[in-house]
Amino acid sequence: MLKQRVLTAIVMLLVLYAGTAWLSPVMFAGFLSLILLPALLEWGRLMGLVRDRERLVFVLCFTAILSLVIWFLLTPDTGSVQQTGLFLTSSLTLNVTGVVIISLLAVMFWTGVFYFLRRYPRRQEYWQARWRIGLMGLACLLPTWVGFLYLKVLAPSGLLVLILVAQVSVVDIGAYFAGRAWGNRKLAPDLSPKKTWAGFWGGVSSCAVLTLCLLAWVHTEYQALSALTWLLLLLAALLLAVFSVIGDLFESMLKRHRGIKDSGRSLPGHGGVLDRIDSLVAATPIYVLALALLSARLEVL
Repeated sequence: MLKQRVLTAIVMLLVLYAGTAWLSPVMFAGFLSLILLPALLEWGRLMGLVRDRERLVFVLCFTAILSLVIWFLLTPDTGSVQQTGLFLTSSLTLNVTGVVIISLLAVMFWTGVFYFLRRYPRRQEYWQARWRIGLMGLACLLPTWVGFLYLKVLAPSGLLVLILVAQVSVVDIGAYFAGRAWGNRKLAPDLSPKKTWAGFWGGVSSCAVLTLCLLAWVHTEYQALSALTWLLLLLAALLLAVFSVIGDLFESMLKRHRGIKDSGRSLPGHGGVLDRIDSLVAATPIYVLALALLSARLEVL
């Protein structure tokens, strides 16, 4: 099992690097959609959609909404960003205001999710209906797609995407080792019995350390950063770590409600796509908002 997990992880990392570093923003949008498809089918399973026809209808509805969002994002405004890729180049212009609005709404959604996580297993009647879980899937996956595309347009090399994935991964790794070493007090026993407060703080601390190292690297090798920039990005990293845990617990809540262990079986040794990106979908809006705010501040200065 461990060998299978490692091999799958290596393949995923190689695919992620190839997609982020070599593809143009337009091609990258298609790449994201291919990743999103199995995640949508797995979300249909969390909704309790058993028939393939039902899941297909859900995917088509999501696609229709995503198409409207894309049309909105491709409408230029005064703060639009335009870039080309390093390979298979074609230009793409994104409406930054639209990206910020979608990310801000996503942050509000995840803040509301925290309320239900705190009260689980109470208050289930407010979210357990199929259509509500479907709307929650929209609130989770659509801002992630938009956020990743924005990061690619902002940095065609894919560096910002890779940094985000690295930060979320470090949270998981730090939580695992800190939990094993000092974990006694449970974080959310009704949702995920293995998670501990020690693991939580270990994950947050690991993310903070990685962020400080990255900022120091940028500060010394590329551009001097102001104290406010350091503070903003460090605060964003701490919030990113917290939200990544919320995303993990949220999927655990939905799987427990549906009585399943994994969201799918598309990734050998890892479960489904949602099992791999549950933390990422919650962390992405915070990361995007921080970078958008930083970009706006630099333009003003």
